[in-house]
Amino acid sequence: MTIRHLRIFVSVCEHNSVTRAAEALYMAQPTVSHCIAEMEKQYNVELFERINQRLVLTDIGKELFMKGKEILAEFEEFENLAESRGKSPRVRIGSALTLGQTVIPQFMQSLRDSGLNIRPNIVIKPSVAIQRELERGNLDFAILDGEITSPYLKAQPFKDEKLVAVAHRDFDVPHSLNLKQFVKYPLLLREQGNLARDYLEKLVHDHNLSVHPTIDSVNNQVLITAALSKLGIAFLPDSVVCDYLEQQELKQIAVQDLDAIRTDYIVIHKNKKLNALQQQAFDILKSM
Repeated sequence: MTIRHLRIFVSVCEHNSVTRAAEALYMAQPTVSHCIAEMEKQYNVELFERINQRLVLTDIGKELFMKGKEILAEFEEFENLAESRGKSPRVRIGSALTLGQTVIPQFMQSLRDSGLNIRPNIVIKPSVAIQRELERGNLDFAILDGEITSPYLKAQPFKDEKLVAVAHRDFDVPHSLNLKQFVKYPLLLREQGNLARDYLEKLVHDHNLSVHPTIDSVNNQVLITAALSKLGIAFLPDSVVCDYLEQQELKQIAVQDLDAIRTDYIVIHKNKKLNALQQQAFDILKSM
């Protein structure tokens, strides 16, 4: 068995599908199926049961999946150590979408100012996707918002940030609302699964209310543009809208009981050991 077999096996386990694993690995589906069959034949084990056209890990498959993830993380550490001896070692950094907009540009400038000989590779995706990349050993560390759900990752607080309701300065809405009034306005919200959206939906549900956004999007800028076009009230992190508030293009709406603080985290795999330059990049981010 090769490291390629192991990557394929772990990917099939993570996606619960040969087809989706093949897509994620940019491989042909028969190649992935053949690789799994080779492993089962070599070790005389059944890794998956095929139940109602679904792949279900067997008990031994579950054990090997856990061990395989550990081995891949160690292999990534080996590669990173080897690369660190080169002239331009890479540092692979993940970021959630909002933090990619607000923190990563400052971090990149700080990295350049440090004079360190580092080749950064920044990956910006939804928080859940970045957690998966960390689990697979495809990233060295990341900054994420919201709950860190993976048991394979460790997180330390990075910063707290207030979530605020904002609208165009001429949008017809009072500067202060109660929650019942707030949800009757056209709302411009992040997608379900986003921390700000989930917080708002839980809060209104606790007050026997419901949320029906006029626009929801994975992109903060889409919501800001909609607010600037007087299409409704956006609910976003303060760091995303602070410039618009300062320039008085947007106004903040005080909403009773809507007092939300989001905690952002620096996250790393529990088994990850950073080399010297990766640690320096990590420390620069942590100090911001």
